[in-house]
Amino acid sequence: MTRVLALLALLACAGLPAAATPSPRFAHSAPLELEGKGALYALPLPLEVYRGIARRDLGDLRVLNGAGEVVPHALERPAGTEKKSGAVLSLAFFPLLAAPGRPVEDLSLRVERRPDGTLKAVLATGGRRDTVRRVAGYLIDASASKEPLRELRFAWAAPAAGTALDARLEASDDLRTWRPAASGPLLVLRRGEAVLERRALEFAPLRAKYLRLSWRAGQEDPKLSAVQAQAVDAAADAPRSWHRFEATAGAKPGEYLFELPPGLPVDRLRFELPQENTVVSASLIEQERPGGAERTMLSAVLYRMQHDAQKLVNPDLQVAPAAASRWLLRVDVRGGGLGSGLPALHAGWMPHRLLFVARGEAPFRLAFGSVTAPPIAMPAHSLVPGSGDRPVSALGARAGTVQTSNAPEKTPLAWANDYVESLDDKKLWLWGALLAAVLVIVGMAWRLAREIT
Repeated sequence: MTRVLALLALLACAGLPAAATPSPRFAHSAPLELEGKGALYALPLPLEVYRGIARRDLGDLRVLNGAGEVVPHALERPAGTEKKSGAVLSLAFFPLLAAPGRPVEDLSLRVERRPDGTLKAVLATGGRRDTVRRVAGYLIDASASKEPLRELRFAWAAPAAGTALDARLEASDDLRTWRPAASGPLLVLRRGEAVLERRALEFAPLRAKYLRLSWRAGQEDPKLSAVQAQAVDAAADAPRSWHRFEATAGAKPGEYLFELPPGLPVDRLRFELPQENTVVSASLIEQERPGGAERTMLSAVLYRMQHDAQKLVNPDLQVAPAAASRWLLRVDVRGGGLGSGLPALHAGWMPHRLLFVARGEAPFRLAFGSVTAPPIAMPAHSLVPGSGDRPVSALGARAGTVQTSNAPEKTPLAWANDYVESLDDKKLWLWGALLAAVLVIVGMAWRLAREIT
């Protein structure tokens, strides 16, 4: 019987109009300026958006077109590091001369540095001096490289018949013991207008002072004119947005409170200490609300000193991206703590990238700041089907001045009351008749159930 009554209640609720679901009201909006004409646009979220957002997951963010329609959008988190191509270095090299048929391994050599800084290779064959000698390989000086190398590229003037070498590259730090580094063909082949070239040897990242290039016996000297080395690619911090936040004194000595916008994905920190020559141990704590649970984000030694005309400050601190709005800095007060004054926090973050489809007519605007708006963001690759894991290319957009509405967001009960008041008498009579009919059906079912039992 209970199931029957529940089903009837659901049927009654199904008769309510679609308009009975309250639409979210957004407290803030900003016009969007689009660059160029296209379908897909992107903009990094400015700090003002984080300040006005109502959900930590940014789920109350919307992009609206000129007709007030919501258009598809996605949020991306850019990578915190970016790859920088390694430097290209020109390396000095020396031909290794040996008697015909004598392998390069039989050569004993050393490198001497002249007073002017140039290098000289001294070669000893271990026997009498041969009158006929050939180039058996090249010694390459890589001692100037500060980074590991991953590729050597060779330049030579190839004859009309082309060049084909079965090359081998070895590495050493003392010119006595050599270890394999790479091997493979070096070639320039021509057939009519077509040219096939392979002038480089690639290898795993390698640190070595000296490199030795040789080739299979019987092959001719390529007569190198230049040797270039490619250093390994480096990972560097991507540029971040930064903002300075002032502290307020906490409830306990040595405690300082910072209030940050919710949802701000901070991952780099700089603390500005109020006095020179300060060294303290400190902990940074994340807290949802006053008196709530605490989570220690990091512990570090903070310092600010002036010594021998040098300003010494602790380096930037790295934390996992955090979105809490209440941070506590607790300083060890033994030794005086921070002294007088309050610290400041410079917070760095990678702004979310907002992607949206420009469906409909302009002007487009950004709306946010609603506690009742559910998240509707799509995965970025869904906006451009077939893009997979590749970065989505989009035109630029920029958010204008944020405008704030003073009208409070209505609760569902208040919205329902406004909806009822907007109905005319005819609609009220119709809804009343429908509700009465539902009540009669429920009563009949309840009475029938009692008679059956």
